[in-house]
Amino acid sequence: MAPLGAAFGPGAMMLTLLGVVLANAIASLVGGGRLVSGARASLALLTASFVAELVRRLGPLADPWTVALVLVLSLVGAGVLQTAFGLLRFGGIVKFTPYPVRVGLTTGIGLLLLITALPVALGHGIGSGWESVFLPLAPGAVAVAITALLVAWLVGRCLPRFPGALLGLIAGAALHAVLQTSGSGASLSPTLGAPVLPSGALEHLGLAATGFDFQLLRPLLPAIASYALTVAVLCSLDSLLATSIVDGRLRTTRDADRELVAQGLSNIASALVGGQATSPSVPRTMTLIQGGHSVHRQTVLGYATVLALLIGLTPELIGWLPSSAVAGVLVAQALPMLAPVHWRTPRELLSHRSQDGQSSAWDVSQRNLLAANWAISSAVALGAVLLGLGPAVLLGAGFAVILFVRANMRDVVRRSVSGLQRRSLKMRPPAVAERLLREGNRIAVVELEGALFFGTADDLRMHLQALPPQVETAILDLHQVHEIDITGARILFEIAEDWRLSGRRLVLAEWTASDQRRRAVEAVAGQAAAPSLHFVDTTDLAMEQVEDALIARLALAKDEERTLDLLQTTVGYGLDASELALLESVMKQVRFDAGQVIFQQGDPGDALYVSVKGEIGLQMPGSRRRLASFAPGVSVGEMAVLAHGVRSAEAVAESDVVALRLSVEAFDRMKLEQPVLAAKILNNIVLHLANRVRALTGELSHWVSRSSTGRATRLGTFDSIAATASREAAD
Repeated sequence: MAPLGAAFGPGAMMLTLLGVVLANAIASLVGGGRLVSGARASLALLTASFVAELVRRLGPLADPWTVALVLVLSLVGAGVLQTAFGLLRFGGIVKFTPYPVRVGLTTGIGLLLLITALPVALGHGIGSGWESVFLPLAPGAVAVAITALLVAWLVGRCLPRFPGALLGLIAGAALHAVLQTSGSGASLSPTLGAPVLPSGALEHLGLAATGFDFQLLRPLLPAIASYALTVAVLCSLDSLLATSIVDGRLRTTRDADRELVAQGLSNIASALVGGQATSPSVPRTMTLIQGGHSVHRQTVLGYATVLALLIGLTPELIGWLPSSAVAGVLVAQALPMLAPVHWRTPRELLSHRSQDGQSSAWDVSQRNLLAANWAISSAVALGAVLLGLGPAVLLGAGFAVILFVRANMRDVVRRSVSGLQRRSLKMRPPAVAERLLREGNRIAVVELEGALFFGTADDLRMHLQALPPQVETAILDLHQVHEIDITGARILFEIAEDWRLSGRRLVLAEWTASDQRRRAVEAVAGQAAAPSLHFVDTTDLAMEQVEDALIARLALAKDEERTLDLLQTTVGYGLDASELALLESVMKQVRFDAGQVIFQQGDPGDALYVSVKGEIGLQMPGSRRRLASFAPGVSVGEMAVLAHGVRSAEAVAESDVVALRLSVEAFDRMKLEQPVLAAKILNNIVLHLANRVRALTGELSHWVSRSSTGRATRLGTFDSIAATASREAAD
C-alpha cells in the first residue's frame, strides 16, 4: 500500500492482519482445515503495482479510501472467481500446469522480491525504486538486513521446525536497538510503525462508496478484471499446490474443489474488512507439524486466535521492527525461489557431449528438451520482472497451451511395414503363401499413435503420399490413436477419398462400429463416406481381407470354392501316389457347418484335421480376436496329437468346412507300420508348425512393441523433469 503514502501504512497493516485472522478462521471452518493462510509476497507485489496504477488513473480522486474501495471490489471479484473455480470443479487444474511454467513464475517472484527488498535493505525507504541501489547506503541498515537474512537462512536450513523468518526479524530488531542505543541511529532505517486500526474504517469505506462516481470505473474495468483474474489464479494455484504437498506429508486426502471454494470465501471475507488476498502457505503450515502429526482444524483456529490477540493487545511489537530487517528476511525468502535450473541448464547444455564430440540421438533429444524447458521458464521469469506477475501468469498459460500442442505434435506415425514383413494370421497353402510373400510390397501397414488433429493428421497425409508407388492398399492401425478432433476426422476422410480416386485403397482398422472415434469420422464424412471409408475391426482381419483381394487380382486359385486333393494340402505335400492313397485310406472325411465348433479348449487331442474346403479359425473361448485362421489345405490340431495332450484353443468353422480327419490311433499305427511315410508327414507338419510359430512370433512382437509405444520418449521427458526437481529439492 506504499503508493497511498506513509500515513496510510499503519492502518493498511492492521486491516491486512485482521483479514488474515478472518481468512484463516473461515477457510478452516468451510474447507478441510490444516492449512495456514496469509498474505504472500507475490500477492503483495501484484497489489502494489495495481494500487500504483489506480493512483495514476484516478488522479485527483485518488484519496486512500477511494483507492481502498476499488481494491476491495477487485479482491471481492477475485474471491468470487476463486469460489467459481471450485464450484466448476477446476481442482485438478494444477496437474496441467507445466513444470517449466511453475519454475519460471516462482523465479520471477523471487526476482521481484529482490528488486523490491534490496533498496530497503540498503537503508532506503519502503517503495524505493531499484535505481536507488546506486545511492549512498546506510551501513547500520545493511548490517541489520544481513543479520536478519543470515539468521532466517540458518534457522531455515538447520532448524526447519522453528520459524526462521520470525527469528530473523527478532535478531534484526535486536541489532537495530543496539546500534540505536550506541548512537548510530543516523545510519539505520526507519521502523515500520505500529499497526493501528483506523477509526471508522468501514465508515470511511462507506463514505467513499457513497461519494464515488461509479461511472469512473468503466475505464478501470480492464485493469480490475486483469488484477482479479490474476489474483484468483495465483491463489488457486497456491491453494492446490499447498493442498497436494501438505496432504502428502500428512498422508491425508481432501476435496481440492471444496478447498478452492473455502479459500475463495475466505478472500471475500478478508476483502470486506479491508484486508488483502491470502493463500495457504506450506512453510507456515509445516511449522505446526511436529513429528509428522496431523494438523487439526482447531490448531489453525488457535493460530488465528493467537494472532488476533497479538495485534489487539500488543501491536507495538510490530512497530519496533526496522524496515531493513523486514527487507533482509524478504531477501532470505527470495533467494530459494530462484531456481538453480536457470544457471545450471546452460552449463549442462554446453558440457553435455559424448567423448567423441558427437551427440547420440538420445543426447540430442535430451538437450532439446532441456533447452526448451529452460527457455520457457526463463521467458516466464523475465515476463514477471518486466511486465508484472499478471502478464507472466498469462504468458505461462500461453506456454502451457504451446507445450500441450507440441507434446501432441510428435509424429503420429510410429512405424510402417510392408506385406513382406507382416502377414495375416491366416495360414494358406504353400504355393499361395509364397506368391503372397513375393507380392507383399503391394501392401503397407501403418501403425499410428497419439492424437489425430489438424497438425498430426496433415503429417499423416504427407507420410502416406511418400509411400512407395507400388503400394496399392494401406492399412492404418488406429489402436493407439486415443483421440481425434473434427479437423483430424475431416482430414482422415479426405485422405481415404484421395486414395479411392487414385485407384488405391485405405483401410482403417481397430475401431469397431460402436467406437466413438469411428462415429466421429463417419459423421464428418456423411453420406459420402460409403465408397471411401473401409473400417475393419482388427488389423489382422484387415490384412486377411487385403490378401484375399490380392489373391483375386493375381488370379490365383480360390481354394475355398473347390475341394482340394490331398496332394494340395500341407500334410500331403510332396507325397507320391501310393503314399497319398495309403494316407487317404486311414483318414475320414467330416463336414462342419459355418460357426460349428470343431473342438474346444481342454478336449483330448484325438485327431488332426485337414480342411479341403472351407476355413477354420483358432481362438480362445469368449474372445473375438482369433489366434490364427486356416485356409483350405492347411492342417489344424496337430500339436495335441503329437503330444497326446489336450487342446490348447478352440477351433471353429468360419465357413462350411469339408475336412479329412486323421485320428491319433491311426497315426501312431502308421509310425509303426509305415515309418517312412510317417516321417514325411511329420516333416510336413513340422514345416507347417514352423510357419505358424513364425507368424505368431511376428504378431507377438507387434503387440509387445505396441504396448511399449512411446515409453522411451515419455520416460526421457519425465526423467529430465524429475532430475531437475530432485536437484532443486536438494538445494
